[in-house]
Amino acid sequence: MRVLRTLVLVCVILRLTPSTMGQGCSDAGVCTAGPLGDISITSDSGALGFDHRHTARMTFSYAIGEQGTVILQAVPELDLRVSPRLRLQARVPFMSISGDLGNNSGVGDPLVTASYAVMHHDAVRLDVLVGAKFNSGKATATDDRIRTLPMPYQTSLGTRDLLLGVNYKNRRFTAGLAYQHVLVNNNKNGYLHLFWMDSAEGQAYFESAGLVRADDAVARIQYAFPIGRLVLQPGLLAIQHLTEDQRTEVDQFGSRLVQVDGSRGLTLNITADARLPISKNVSLEGSFGTPVITRDVRPDGLTRSLVMNLGVRYAF
Repeated sequence: MRVLRTLVLVCVILRLTPSTMGQGCSDAGVCTAGPLGDISITSDSGALGFDHRHTARMTFSYAIGEQGTVILQAVPELDLRVSPRLRLQARVPFMSISGDLGNNSGVGDPLVTASYAVMHHDAVRLDVLVGAKFNSGKATATDDRIRTLPMPYQTSLGTRDLLLGVNYKNRRFTAGLAYQHVLVNNNKNGYLHLFWMDSAEGQAYFESAGLVRADDAVARIQYAFPIGRLVLQPGLLAIQHLTEDQRTEVDQFGSRLVQVDGSRGLTLNITADARLPISKNVSLEGSFGTPVITRDVRPDGLTRSLVMNLGVRYAF
């Protein structure tokens, strides 16, 4: 009962947080890659609770995006502990998106990472991470009238990205820094308001034709504490969009690439993770995130007012 009351209290507090619209991190990739997405299982003795077994995870995600779009994801993930220091991870999301302009579903952008513990002793661990996110498509899904849908309806960002990060753990405290750099832009999205002149709903989204997405820098801090068998890990996640995005603008004079004013800036999210072991090998996991500071303009479709995840983790 104590665990149940605590979970209910945490959910109520988080749900009462102002539902500002902000960048949802899980779609871009690096925020939860490798050790950056771990839930620390620590005790007062300072033990890291780290084992060298492999893990498989299936996570189901529910999110509310721009203009009330609903984004559902099923994300299988495989985590291989090659050695006490070396770790490999891969995941591929499957997405379903619905909103007032229609529906779309398909494979999202796959992500692979490798991390290595350059410091690993007592209750302290320092991991460095390198990885890549690949585009599963070019963000060109259309509605029934063959009009390109805006980015919130696309299952891919249309970019191939380099992921770099460092993650530090000391007992229950975790801090991470990461960088996501666009290597190749394959985004061929064609969403412009002029193609949706007969639809007020169709003109309400950020224009994203020919989107050139800027890089992200990420910082997160978390603190884990046990309540019986349950581990709770609240934290803060900051995402700095480093420069302005660009998009194609079309008028009577032709088309040209223009800067998207207001797309650079900070998104600050309140997050909470939880893990509950139900056997030696199986654990239930959950997470929640909502923004309190946002960027003004978000043409990449990563707007989220909230994200909720529920998953099953199997260690073998």
